[in-house]
Amino acid sequence: MPTDMSPDYVAARPLAPLAGLAALDPRRWFAGPELFLIALIAATGAVALILSVLFAQAVAWNAFLISFAPSAGLILLGAYVRSAKNMPRAAVCAIATGIYIGFSGVITILIYLRFPITVPLLDADLMRLDAQIFGYDWQGFTTAIAAYPVIGRAIGWVYGSSLMQLFAVIFMLGYLGRSVALYRVLITGTVSLLLAVAFWWLWPSLGPSAYVTLPAETERALGLIHGQEAGARLRDMAQNGNAVITPQIIMGTIAFPSYHTVMACLAVCFVAGTVIFWPMLLINIAMLPAILSHGGHHFSDVLGGLLTFALAYGFARLMVPEKSARPDPGATF
Repeated sequence: MPTDMSPDYVAARPLAPLAGLAALDPRRWFAGPELFLIALIAATGAVALILSVLFAQAVAWNAFLISFAPSAGLILLGAYVRSAKNMPRAAVCAIATGIYIGFSGVITILIYLRFPITVPLLDADLMRLDAQIFGYDWQGFTTAIAAYPVIGRAIGWVYGSSLMQLFAVIFMLGYLGRSVALYRVLITGTVSLLLAVAFWWLWPSLGPSAYVTLPAETERALGLIHGQEAGARLRDMAQNGNAVITPQIIMGTIAFPSYHTVMACLAVCFVAGTVIFWPMLLINIAMLPAILSHGGHHFSDVLGGLLTFALAYGFARLMVPEKSARPDPGATF
């Protein structure tokens, strides 16, 4: 007989249905970490809304339904199949995917509310630090990779695969019933992004592509994602802001700390012991040169991303501790 006792699902299982009005308790439908993350989405969205009014910044809220509507639909679908269909693994996959999509939407708006930037940018200090301590120069690095255009374009694909990798991690952990690891992925990912955005709001940076013009042949050889055009757009937003924040203008904006570095850590660290560990490890070894070249990042950005991941992961372990669990005799997906 199907059961909801997956290998560690017991660590974050919703409460049993209650009678009467108590049946409306959200804990009947959602586990504790899920409620925390849903509340975080709502709080971040509220802050974005308040700031958009205070800054008199127009936001095409209806256009962002492309992320908000699927997010809400997946979360509600997960709650339904968990309570009515006894499919806990499918439920946690749907809810986790909805949470990640929803948070990505609201935090993106919050990021873009930072433009225009009227405080000094951190880039000059980061480039000086990179050169003096690490001997790193973005133009020299990209030029070296451009000598091998096949490799350069391949790591460009790697750079663009981060979101799909995270969705693969969510599905794999949900399918295997590893809800503790899955909730830690979500909390680490959301909290690290909040930390990155908070730091960037206080000490913004755009990355070397906003300051360094590469030779045209270097950009062509690599098919560079963050090249001269992207750098010019970043400078324009920093100086002039945006008339309206819409999904069409969204691009990578945060240099330090590198969130792509955080996503690479998420993709590798939580799938140990699964069939996708080695593919994820190999792909994300290639992510480092991809972040530095196609992401237009300072070397310091990568180190900042590693520190941000470590802090958020420590918080996630506190939020979702290890629990004893019983084996799953046959839970349905």
